Amino acid sequence: MGELTDARILIADDEPANVRLLERLLNQAGYRNVRATTDSRQVQALYEEFQPDLILLDLMMPHLDGVAVMEQLPIAEGEYVPVLVLTADVTAQGKERALTAGAKDFLTKPFDRTEVLLRIKNLLDTRFLYRELERQNRSLEQIVAERTQRLLQSEKVATMGSLLAGVAHELNNPLAVVMGQAVLLREAIKEGPLVSRAAKIAAAAERCARIVRNFLSLARQRPTERDAVHLNVVIQEALEMLAYELRADSVEVTLDLAEGLPPLWADAHQLHQVLVNLVTNAHHAMRRLPPPRRISVATRLDRARGRVQLTIADTGPGIPTDIRNKIFEPFFTTKPAGEGTGLGLSLCRGIIEDHGGTIAIDTAPGQGATFVIELPPAERTTGATAVRAAEALPPVSPKRILVVDDEPEIAGLLVEVVAAAGHHVDVVADGAAALEQVARHHYDLVLSDTRMPGLDGVGLYLELEHRFPALCRRIVFLTGDVLDRTKREFLESTGAPFLMKPFDVPEVRRLVHRMLAAAESPEIA
Repeated sequence: MGELTDARILIADDEPANVRLLERLLNQAGYRNVRATTDSRQVQALYEEFQPDLILLDLMMPHLDGVAVMEQLPIAEGEYVPVLVLTADVTAQGKERALTAGAKDFLTKPFDRTEVLLRIKNLLDTRFLYRELERQNRSLEQIVAERTQRLLQSEKVATMGSLLAGVAHELNNPLAVVMGQAVLLREAIKEGPLVSRAAKIAAAAERCARIVRNFLSLARQRPTERDAVHLNVVIQEALEMLAYELRADSVEVTLDLAEGLPPLWADAHQLHQVLVNLVTNAHHAMRRLPPPRRISVATRLDRARGRVQLTIADTGPGIPTDIRNKIFEPFFTTKPAGEGTGLGLSLCRGIIEDHGGTIAIDTAPGQGATFVIELPPAERTTGATAVRAAEALPPVSPKRILVVDDEPEIAGLLVEVVAAAGHHVDVVADGAAALEQVARHHYDLVLSDTRMPGLDGVGLYLELEHRFPALCRRIVFLTGDVLDRTKREFLESTGAPFLMKPFDVPEVRRLVHRMLAAAESPEIA
């Protein structure tokens, strides 16, 4: 609650009695940093001086009404400063007017004390989550820039793995916190204008997580996650993500997607990145050319050769013959310094070849470029995704669970997720403390990080194997590390399930429930 009570709140209401009431409510709730004005003409100057985290704004005021005030607020592009409108206008038109002008929420007068404080807390929660995500994004950009410069200066591609692994390790823990808290916030709000805001935070954090996963794929240090994947769906999702940028630059996208394509046995995230890279490259190639600018995406099945084919063609300047053989090399780029690292096409080729496919370029100067990708269809359709979605495990009674993680934010997130199902959760920061707890209490499940100071997750498992062997069948590992060969072989030898950070909150819930249900009913696999 400390960060919330330190929040800067600005009140603008022409009725002094309303201002005093709000100030008293906020002070009683512990908010210590409150400024107020009864003159709407002062709001802009107060905003610039005070830099509030939240604005409580009356809609009906003399001189400037609330809508006019919101239009004057110098909120920087991309910044989230919520405005909670207070109004006596209970009509649908009044509410729509407030929300259209930029308000994030509204309350009708007279308002209930509890409701006011809950709305304020929800808006501030979103404000600080959004700010934390922005900080993580800036950190990611800085780290990527630093690591990329070191990569570009290196003479050996072998250094790439360790450098990218460093990026992943530095970001996985904070990303797990942002993603998890965004999901919990969205679930807590349930309905109202903040639901979409929380969903956007979660989506942006997931995008950061995909960047990290793609780095690890480039370094060949992230195990692929294969499943039955429909190529046309991956294409549509990638183009949906890029739709605004393409539309803003008047790039027309045409689709010719064959129906009835067999599924691929593939990693959907990796194929998504291939699509994004190739379409983005085509977009950038045409950016300085006059219209028409067109990208054509087509799929078909080559039955004779047993291949699913994807083509991405553009109307850009094409690729000169003398560099055509270099475009898939790591670090080769035709973009100006600071606009590209040359890793995109190298990443694409690595992903496609790992999937048993090929990627080739058909281009001529001035005639655009066409990338041709061929992939083998899945030899078998497991239906694993459908099985997981339809999985219905029996309910489990409350259990006692031990969380072992040296990152307080990660441990707190896991406690919140697991305790919500009614389980009792204890937390320790290392393996040695975990062994002390296990000696004193019975635990039905252990969730343990693999990398911790002192006794790490590997050492903890070896001690459990020796002293409490039954728990070795009831342990789940979590890791933010890139798995080196030694650690990967260890995890495979234990047979214990593990989750990569940043993990998905619903996935944690499903895995915990499945493990506990299996303990109650051994016949459950």
